[in-house]
Amino acid sequence: MTLHWSWQKANVAASLWCIAVGVAMMALWLSQPVDLAERHPFLFGMKFNAALAFTVIGAALLLATRGFQHLPVLMMAPVFVYGVLALSQHLLGIDAGIDTLLHTPFVDIGTSLPGRIAPNTALCFMLMSLAVGLRAAQMKSSVVQVALGFATFIIAAAALIGYAIALDFAHDWIRFTRMSFQSASCFVALSIAIVFVGTEQTGYHRLTLAAVLGLLTYLILLAMSYYELARYEAAFGISFSTNSNDPRSTLSSLVLISGTLYGALIVHLYVSSRRARRMAADLAESRGQLGAIIDNAVDGIITIDERGTILSVNPACMRIFGYTPEEMTGRNIKMLMPEPYHSAHDGYLSNYHRTGEAKVIGIGREAEGRRKDGSIFALDLAIARLELAGGIIYSGIVRDISERKANEQALIEANAELEEFAYRTSHDLRSPIASSMGLLTISRDMLEDGELTALGQTLQRMEKNFSRLDHLIQNIITITRNRLMDEDDQAIALHALVSDAIEALSHLEDFKRIRIENHVPKELTIVSKPSKFQVIVGNMLSNAVKYHDPKEAAPAIDVRAFRYAGRMRLSVEDNGLGVPPASRHLLFKMFKRLHPNRSFGSGLGLYILRKSVEALGGTALYEARDKGSRFIIELPDGELP
Repeated sequence: MTLHWSWQKANVAASLWCIAVGVAMMALWLSQPVDLAERHPFLFGMKFNAALAFTVIGAALLLATRGFQHLPVLMMAPVFVYGVLALSQHLLGIDAGIDTLLHTPFVDIGTSLPGRIAPNTALCFMLMSLAVGLRAAQMKSSVVQVALGFATFIIAAAALIGYAIALDFAHDWIRFTRMSFQSASCFVALSIAIVFVGTEQTGYHRLTLAAVLGLLTYLILLAMSYYELARYEAAFGISFSTNSNDPRSTLSSLVLISGTLYGALIVHLYVSSRRARRMAADLAESRGQLGAIIDNAVDGIITIDERGTILSVNPACMRIFGYTPEEMTGRNIKMLMPEPYHSAHDGYLSNYHRTGEAKVIGIGREAEGRRKDGSIFALDLAIARLELAGGIIYSGIVRDISERKANEQALIEANAELEEFAYRTSHDLRSPIASSMGLLTISRDMLEDGELTALGQTLQRMEKNFSRLDHLIQNIITITRNRLMDEDDQAIALHALVSDAIEALSHLEDFKRIRIENHVPKELTIVSKPSKFQVIVGNMLSNAVKYHDPKEAAPAIDVRAFRYAGRMRLSVEDNGLGVPPASRHLLFKMFKRLHPNRSFGSGLGLYILRKSVEALGGTALYEARDKGSRFIIELPDGELP
């Protein structure tokens, strides 16, 4: 239960007390117990009308606490009017006819006119009806409400204390018209609720308000005592001392000295409370700033105790490990560790506490973490030891470096690929050039000797060499262009693009004897980068044509495509030579010719295919058939901007 909720319950407690006292007193008056009134007349100090008014005020405050506005304000209007009329009767010496309007007392307990309430009671009804009405209308506390509650509390508390110390004037402003102790208790309860519930909205501290209330009540009681003493001296013509130090001067000195001391105490309390509030506000701001920094940190921050139990985690830990804070807090930190760290962690902590030898604390290192789904990932770990008043805790900062590690691995692979590319390219570029230079020398000799027939054959070999060289250079240009070219996505009609790619291969050897079927639906489109997609389809088809089986009576290639789950799947299936099982791991690698005797390409076609597909966010797959191959690409089906 929070402190705020406890003070809110003061509203309910005050309301129920007023309703209970009011109902009990009305029932007492209506039952007319004569014997009880004769034996205990003080029980009937609260009049019937006052009891009804308290019942109404209690109900109104209860409704205001429940969020009602208009009804409590309307209920307070007749109570305020009643207080005004009751006070006017005393001030103006009139009879407004309200004392016995609802009920005629069956007994006279010797307190002025039957049914008439005291002036301090009437004044408190006016003050409290205004305060409760404002609370209901504004739905919050205010300085005016606090001031009204102050005045009511001082009057009612003085009356209660007056009963305790036999100071008649505290509750009996006019002779035989006193505020009953029941009324005083109800007013005290109501004023406490008005003054202290929601005080933070007014900007005042409860301790300061309580101290000021105590000071004012104390001074009022001293003043009343002084007045009572003076009234007795005047009434009976007596003096309590023959020298100048009479009781009145002594009481005046007491009032002055005690008031000064009490006032100094209030000032000190006020200054201290202001300082404490400023310190609390600064501390709250600092904690808020620190909390904001921790909560918004990219790295995970975990604190554990000496036994390895997780004390707190920041939101980044949920993103890194996949657990909610509730799932981690209170459990051992080794839940976030894979083996062998999981089993060794408790022993490591025990060894550190025994020897003080740190392997990670204050050093930091790369380690491994385990997510909720069981996956293992690389992380950077830094641990600090913190000595606090309540003991020793450890604060750890974890950073998920799995992406960095993946990038490092990709960079290593790319460097290795680049080295291989540079080596193989220089070799493959130099080989046809060197061969052609040798053939050129031979051709010159043949020309001088007039061997024209042999010369023609040599020139054909040179032409093949240069064709291979041109093909290799074209592949290198394609790789570079695919990596560097920035291209916007466009809607691509798949059927038309496949048809164009088939037509572009018509110059290849044995093209006419191969049956190529375009099964792609004419309405099927994909949003992608046209140039890269053309390279992909062209390589898939040219690879199928180049590696068809010359011994196959009916060589065939079938192209199919369909869309599913936001992706597009394109397949090229043939009944050609296929890929030997021992060579399938070399698929999509650079400079790998799986049938070197069948085709004299550069060995870059499938590598270009894979790189182009990956650049579009897709994957390239191979499936072996009983006869031939099926190459498949899966691409995300994008949307036009």
